[in-house]
Amino acid sequence: MEMSSIPDARPLVDQILGAALSRMASDIHVEPAADGCEIRFRIDGLLETQQRLDSAVGRAVVTRMMVMARLLTYRLDVPQEGRLALPRGAASGEAATEEVEGSAEARLSVMPTIHGLRAAVRMPAEYMQPAVLHDLGLPPRVLKGLLDFAGADAGMLILTGPAGSGKTTTIYALLTHIVRTNGALSIVTLEDPVERDLRGITQIEVSPFGQLTYEKAMRSILRQDPQVLMIGEIRDAATASLAVQAALSGHRLITTLHAATPGGAVARLLEMGIEPYQLTSSIYGVVSQRLARKRNPQKNLEKSGYCGRIPFAELVIMDAALKKAVLERSDADGLKRIYAKQPAYQSLAESGEEMVGAGLTDDAELRRVLGAGEQKTQ
Repeated sequence: MEMSSIPDARPLVDQILGAALSRMASDIHVEPAADGCEIRFRIDGLLETQQRLDSAVGRAVVTRMMVMARLLTYRLDVPQEGRLALPRGAASGEAATEEVEGSAEARLSVMPTIHGLRAAVRMPAEYMQPAVLHDLGLPPRVLKGLLDFAGADAGMLILTGPAGSGKTTTIYALLTHIVRTNGALSIVTLEDPVERDLRGITQIEVSPFGQLTYEKAMRSILRQDPQVLMIGEIRDAATASLAVQAALSGHRLITTLHAATPGGAVARLLEMGIEPYQLTSSIYGVVSQRLARKRNPQKNLEKSGYCGRIPFAELVIMDAALKKAVLERSDADGLKRIYAKQPAYQSLAESGEEMVGAGLTDDAELRRVLGAGEQKTQ
């Protein structure tokens, strides 16, 4: 194709970004196929097709996004990642060609496929997610536990849940609360990637497959006198050991762990080789969180009657009975039988059912998020 025949995608890209912002989409997908290209938005956790484009126009859209993110447009054979500033007028859906200095950034990832480059844009979280802990809509017991942790001197708080369950939003809101209530603390985060720029916090972007891994960053940052640490995710035994040691040595530490339940999170740390006595002395508590689409009372449920999402969650505190079970190396089910007896404990399913009773969501959405099996066993 000659350069003169390549369509000018700048107005279209600005329109796509503006539409994503106005619809509070968390992600934009530009997906090439044999017969064209689809633009899809992730709204309230689900993907929706917005428009279909000619293949040439789709390629021009991806190329324009790559230019905005300063990626190598001539490299069509390798994945690339970058950040693009939202252009002037994008928030209102107006066409624009000039970028705003200091504007919010979206994260762009491109991947080669058999039909061309596929692009995924992660929209700026600050446009659609609450930044204040009290505004998240968390269950009262979970909110109180987070506030208590924010005022503690040490200990490790673990958040669990699948991708897209709001863990990072909760952590950012908690860190922001700690900054606002005690700005004299030294707070450092290790993230892959950094999702949002947080005022008053030192944020470090690590690369699990690069030079600055979680383990290397942890070993160095502990020598820089932090008081509150956030590790984006514990993925291996070495990082788990360093995190536990940090919590044992007087740091407040917040992290995520891939596990379905609080008991599963503790059991996984045991499987990583962490000694039971270290876990009982370091863990403050475990939060398991999910997001459900929120009912929109202005719309009929049969016609996509949802607007936004709301978290439901359970909190388990490392109390004396649970410590005893951990020291005995109980499995996830055994740990659950113990912490289910904690005062005012509310399971994940019970938290969701309470939201259904309050009219915030419905049974169908709860089943979609939890699954029938998980809902019954909670």
